[in-house]
Amino acid sequence: MPHAWRRLPIAVRFLFSHGALGFAAAGLFVGGLLVTDPNGAGTLLLTGAGHWWPLALLWGLTGSTFAGVQIGIAIMLMGEQPAPGPPGGNRAPGGPAPARIPVQARRR
Repeated sequence: MPHAWRRLPIAVRFLFSHGALGFAAAGLFVGGLLVTDPNGAGTLLLTGAGHWWPLALLWGLTGSTFAGVQIGIAIMLMGEQPAPGPPGGNRAPGGPAPARIPVQARRR
């Protein structure tokens, strides 16, 4: 398994690892929801429908949201290294400058 993981492109590994962190955070969130049981929501999730799929659906959709946020945060925190040299560029002239053109006035 570790060898297969290393063969994946770096971008795919980046997305999978940060997506897994998002789903882990969603697991903590849903677990906290079940433990704290605000207004009976945890009890309703565990016993209301009589089966496990509402809880799995909550975890999956919350995991998708948290994974997207985690990937977005990770991408935004990726910074480029500043260019070497003095800050502000090299002070080269910035583009075409206006030129004076002599024009004779016409009389009508």
